[in-house]
Amino acid sequence: MLLCLPIRQIKDMDNSREVNNIEYQIRKLERGIKVAHKNRLLTNEPGLDYDFIISNYVGEIKELRDKLEGLTGRRQPNISKWPV
Repeated sequence: MLLCLPIRQIKDMDNSREVNNIEYQIRKLERGIKVAHKNRLLTNEPGLDYDFIISNYVGEIKELRDKLEGLTGRRQPNISKWPV
């Protein structure tokens, strides 16, 4: 079945998908920071540089928040934070 939707509605759906994806990525990276921080405190593995991992995640989150702000005018995702 082919649905005929106005162009504006199709663009809104695309923006909604993009916003949902950005919000998901932000929460995923935030959880990654929490896990890396926790692992850094619990283990002293010589081959892993947790500070480098965390700083990369922070940079990615900043970029995603800028995109989210451009699309919605807000910097915080609407979805709840993920548990560790």
